[in-house]
Amino acid sequence: MALLTCVLAAGMVGCAAESSTGTGDNSSLLITTQQQAEVQEFETVTFGSYAQGGESASPEPIEWYVLAEDGDKTLLVSKYVLDAVPFNQGNTGQLWSNDNTRATVDVEWADSSIRAWLNGEFYNAAFSADEQAQIVAADLSTAKNAVPPAAGEELSYQDSRAGTDTTDNVFLLSRIEAMDLFNNDAARAAAPTEYAIAKGVYTGVESDASGAIDEEASGNAPYWLRSEGYYAGYASVVLDSGYVNGDGFRQDGEVKDGNADHGTELTSDYGGNFGVRPCIWVETAALS
Repeated sequence: MALLTCVLAAGMVGCAAESSTGTGDNSSLLITTQQQAEVQEFETVTFGSYAQGGESASPEPIEWYVLAEDGDKTLLVSKYVLDAVPFNQGNTGQLWSNDNTRATVDVEWADSSIRAWLNGEFYNAAFSADEQAQIVAADLSTAKNAVPPAAGEELSYQDSRAGTDTTDNVFLLSRIEAMDLFNNDAARAAAPTEYAIAKGVYTGVESDASGAIDEEASGNAPYWLRSEGYYAGYASVVLDSGYVNGDGFRQDGEVKDGNADHGTELTSDYGGNFGVRPCIWVETAALS
């Protein structure tokens, strides 16, 4: 599949195919850092099936939002956060403390356990053989986040190291894609399925101006992006509010941050607090 150049303008996404040797992701997207006020509505389609009603529930049809179209292919992102798995299983540390220093191993998307899980366990569980034949493999180019500067030097995003290109059937949005393909935080925010909650995904608690819990705004889940975070061993995320956090969180999971309005104590398994919102390219004819 050719890499795509995607442009967001007034809430509409247009994509033009590039050659496979072109640059993708961060360098080919028109970066739009300003949020738009318009409510963004997505066409919803179903494709594949996955457990959604509880940890032992039977598979149900997966609902997807249509993010972009290119010729006979359509880019989809799951409407809901479908599961809770770490970005990379085994990276040192979950919560920050004096006795638990930050990880020093830098793990990118290409080498992450979440990429292997998406293209293995999830891919085989969610899609039949016929559906797998209708999924179009995506050539991905993922720029690494800014590298921390040496002593006395200023931070430079232009000095970021390039990530390894990959070809994947199932993938996560990059940090820039998450910023550009959605109008605003509200459009990016996603609720988890009951299955994801049973697997331990964190659900946010939002407060209104008076400090009271805002029930309508609460209950969304944070989910991983495929871009690395600022520090080694961190990955970028979309928070439960829909905000894109490029500094990132520990790849084994680090949701609890001590803020009183950010939920109760976590009881999930180590590293299982962030959610997964998969993306796929599918033959458009398969969605009719």
